[in-house]
Amino acid sequence: MRIRTNSAKYITKPQSLGSFNRTSKFILQWTSNQRLKKDSPVGVMWKRGLLDFNIEPCIPFSCLTPNTSLDRGSFSDQLLTSAPKHTQHPEMMRQLSLELINNIPSQALVLYTDGSKSDSDRTASGVYAKAEDGLVFRCRFRNPDNCSVFRSELLAIRETLNFALHFENSDIYILTDSKSSIEYLKNWSEIEEKTGQEVISKIATLSQKSRVCFQWIPSHVGVFGNEEADVLAKEGSVLPSATSSELFTSEIYSIHKAKANSAWKNPPTHDWYAGNRPGLSLQSVGTRSAQIALARLRSGHIKSLKFID
Repeated sequence: MRIRTNSAKYITKPQSLGSFNRTSKFILQWTSNQRLKKDSPVGVMWKRGLLDFNIEPCIPFSCLTPNTSLDRGSFSDQLLTSAPKHTQHPEMMRQLSLELINNIPSQALVLYTDGSKSDSDRTASGVYAKAEDGLVFRCRFRNPDNCSVFRSELLAIRETLNFALHFENSDIYILTDSKSSIEYLKNWSEIEEKTGQEVISKIATLSQKSRVCFQWIPSHVGVFGNEEADVLAKEGSVLPSATSSELFTSEIYSIHKAKANSAWKNPPTHDWYAGNRPGLSLQSVGTRSAQIALARLRSGHIKSLKFID
């Protein structure tokens, strides 16, 4: 099981690089390559289902030109206090969030995003915004099966930026309860996944005419916009499945890891595992102390045991 999981982690990374990597090209063309025999490593991985997923492409270089910068973009994963959420009372976190929101300029476009995962492992994203002129924007959509909550948050941010592109000369504040998304985008120069690069490209476009600010806010503390985005994300999980089924390499690794953990926790059901006949297993019906003595006798771990020449 560990070999299968680690193989999935290894094989999906070069596979996501497409034509940018020689190993990836070799894997993608394995069906027409005579060097790959029936029992080759790639063939075995194919039989085990390690190559059945549609992997989101990775681009091993930045999507921005050297002359492009994100000087007008900011990424903040803290409120006015740096105290962790779990150490603060929800009402205190709510007041800190409202104080931060009230300090946002009235002319700015404020958008809330959220990602959700249901008990049936369906993920969805929700976006809520209210412009200065009273225009309310609500959006919810279902994400691909096996999509992570982290990626659902990124997809919600991407949809938010698509909406913000219709507004000119307005500062944009995107409020999300996902610290991992903000930290991911903060290191934008190291992003290789297609979804992440699309988000960065849109931020760069918007930064040419306005400020783009990402701000973390705590979830489930009564902030209206965040609660609306959370409801929209939950409603999106009952929608039809998404058309795109591409997954991050980390998500595919998580799928195989979950399968391995499930197989490990569920004992085999073969009858011979419970056999008590000679040659299969030894069974003792004695007391606990007798069983310990017998086990020590079998293994040779007895203090009184002496070897005589």
